[in-house]
Amino acid sequence: MIGYLNGEVKSKSETGIILLTGGVGYDVFLPTSLNASLTESEETELFIYTHVREDAFSLFGFATRDDLEFFKLLLSVSGIGPKVALAIISSSPTEKLMESISRGDPTLLSTVSGVGKKTAEKAVVELKGKLGYIGSSGTIFAGTDTEEIYEALLGLGFKKEEVADCMKKLPDDITETDDKIKELIKMLGRNTR
Repeated sequence: MIGYLNGEVKSKSETGIILLTGGVGYDVFLPTSLNASLTESEETELFIYTHVREDAFSLFGFATRDDLEFFKLLLSVSGIGPKVALAIISSSPTEKLMESISRGDPTLLSTVSGVGKKTAEKAVVELKGKLGYIGSSGTIFAGTDTEEIYEALLGLGFKKEEVADCMKKLPDDITETDDKIKELIKMLGRNTR
């Protein structure tokens, strides 16, 4: 699977670009804001999601790994395919969408073409617990250890807001889940003194 491309914007359309990499032009669908920000002949790099069906092979490009991970999260909701997920990401900044989902509010999602009220509500229910914040890099998504860390620390009696605040300050060089939990317990212990 293709996960990353770096090259020259050979041409643009309303939905994406042809990215020239090593003499090969890749047709890549992009979120609206990213597509608008690129110009022909510009060098760019993209994090890629490769979608394969029996009748199609499609590439979806994103400026950051966080946007790619959020796209994958959206795809985990039944009823949301790649085109609808791309429309969701194109509708608002990722942070705003995540904030809306974290609050349990389906309103923002339900305004997107192709997303009905029931699908928006389902997406919020399924994704609400899978979003969190950690380190200086910002957002961490499902498939990471955020949910496990939250559950462990909430089980020890710490408040969600305190845990979220400390997770934002967690050094990026701590990568193991157990080490993160130990460091967070130290940080939370200092906060309660």
